Amino acid sequence: MVFFLGISLGVAALALRSMSALALIGVTITGIFAVSAMVSASGVPVLSLLIALAGYNLGIAGGFAAMLAVMRLKLV
Repeated sequence: MVFFLGISLGVAALALRSMSALALIGVTITGIFAVSAMVSASGVPVLSLLIALAGYNLGIAGGFAAMLAVMRLKLV
């Protein structure tokens, strides 16, 4: 579920077409994880952060690949 959330955040950030929005959402994911780690009574798994960031990056890469595919189809 965290992976799919990361993908959806990546696609949504890419739809904004702003490099600052892409960076801000990536930093926000990490910041919210840090706050939840400080507030949590027990330890939090860092693997969840890595999975969310991997999904975020995959969402961005998938969006770029889709845009390139659409552009290539228009040129042919």
